[in-house]
Amino acid sequence: THMHMFSNPESLLEGKVPLTANDLLENLKPEKWPFHLTELPLGTALVGGAIRDGLLNIHNSRKDLDFVVPNNATEFTQKLADKVGGRVVHLDIERDVARLVKDEWTVDFASQLGHSLEQDLFRRDFTFNSIALSFGANLEIVDPTGGVSDLKRKKLVAVHSQNLIDDPLRLLRALRLQAQYDFSIEKETKSLLISNSALLPLVAPERIQSELQMLVEGKWADKAIN
Repeated sequence: THMHMFSNPESLLEGKVPLTANDLLENLKPEKWPFHLTELPLGTALVGGAIRDGLLNIHNSRKDLDFVVPNNATEFTQKLADKVGGRVVHLDIERDVARLVKDEWTVDFASQLGHSLEQDLFRRDFTFNSIALSFGANLEIVDPTGGVSDLKRKKLVAVHSQNLIDDPLRLLRALRLQAQYDFSIEKETKSLLISNSALLPLVAPERIQSELQMLVEGKWADKAIN
């Protein structure tokens, strides 16, 4: 899939006033989503690439969203599809992850891992992918690993070495993200990529192919390939 990015020179991270959850939500244009915010269970959080791009003020032509819900993600996805239309794809029955596909939108819902949203975020790959916009009693940005600060510095920092070992595709994803965003890989993270590179053949070939395709299409692919 080709991904075209349109960026505004001034990201939310460069503003003169402190970043607020409302600013971020506004930048994500929820009025265009294929469902209304009120249909999400209390305690839902938006995570992943949409948050990262929203903070950087990058608008992708790919319409992908990733949500963490407190529990029963597959059941909720089915109910939502019944209400708004679209079809449901079961991505991971064991981990309770399902996808709603509607028009050009791809929306993933996963049940929270651990006892809290913070615990779930600590299990992710890189710090700037571990930022959430939580739709709890109050709208708030949840950033337990310092991802906002690393995003400001354009630094790619692993959350934990074990998280890369648990899914070795993340080793390649680091380089794909460098190709797409011109992030510099933190020294310690770079050594983790090298020391664990022998694990990459354990990953399904189609997943590797997908990352490589996105990598070579990245604006800074030369740097990442090198």
